[in-house]
Amino acid sequence: MKHFYLFLSLIAAVVLFASCDQMPGLLAASSASNEVIVVMNDKAWEEESGRAVFGVLSSNAKGLPQAEPNFRIIKLTPENFTRTFRTARNIVIPEISNIYSAPALNANIDVYAVGQVILNIVAPDTASFVQFVTENREVIVDYIIEKELERNARWLMHSGRSGPLTRAQEMFGINIFPPRGLPNVLIDSRDFYWASNNANRSRQDLVIYQFPYTSPDIFQKDSLVAIRNRIVGDHIQGSFNSRMSTNTTTYPPHFRELEVDGIYRAELRGLWEMDADFMGGPFVMQAFVNENTAQVIVVEVLVYAPETTKRNLIRNMEASFYTISMPQLPDFDF
Repeated sequence: MKHFYLFLSLIAAVVLFASCDQMPGLLAASSASNEVIVVMNDKAWEEESGRAVFGVLSSNAKGLPQAEPNFRIIKLTPENFTRTFRTARNIVIPEISNIYSAPALNANIDVYAVGQVILNIVAPDTASFVQFVTENREVIVDYIIEKELERNARWLMHSGRSGPLTRAQEMFGINIFPPRGLPNVLIDSRDFYWASNNANRSRQDLVIYQFPYTSPDIFQKDSLVAIRNRIVGDHIQGSFNSRMSTNTTTYPPHFRELEVDGIYRAELRGLWEMDADFMGGPFVMQAFVNENTAQVIVVEVLVYAPETTKRNLIRNMEASFYTISMPQLPDFDF
């Protein structure tokens, strides 16, 4: 099975991510989730370079039925970037100067606060800056989103919860810390688990299922869609004999391969729908092999929130993907 690494090998060596050692005594990063502070002078912000940064950060989030920006943007001038704002979660600092020989992107972690990321985007001139930012738009957006999800995952694992979801350990042999507030277990069978908050508005669901690993071809996009439609469709049904399926016409699912803690995962992000009912919403699924059991484990998060925004709801659920681990089997001496 091929292993794919997230973001860091993209395009060329001009993209370099660096980390700072966590400093003792730092406060936790503040500000709202999915919020980015951009530190840039007013003149540059209003010109082509600023428009490029704004265009990337305000680009539409993937896999939603309506347009929602990836981030809420707060723009500050350098002189207003005071101590009050330096503990923000996500900070982007663009700089155009002839002291730089080529465009570059550097990430610094936990500089002023624990859980913080500061992206410095530099270039020798406006033209190269705009080109670099535009060509690396997905790297920039995906990196900030990943850090948001990792940050929220740490909170899920250390927020006073007694431990990972017990049924996931028992049924699938994995540790996972889903968000609180999913008290309604709708299906609890040998190979399929479905929990929900059952809210009339802003509904959030967690689905976990498994099947035997037979071939790497399972992790192809079309294969995952077909498997999802069959397994989820068999288990999640509604009125008028409707079955849950994947919308492949209005919004073809976005597919990617990634590695988390050394484990290969395949991800689908798109829209679910009930094929004979007027219901639908965003979903994200990740599939991976549990090498302890030779089973493919699929974890899905779903949102149903008509007439309201959905970005934060689905990302809140997505954070649970970054809490997943597989317990080490004990070594026995014979």
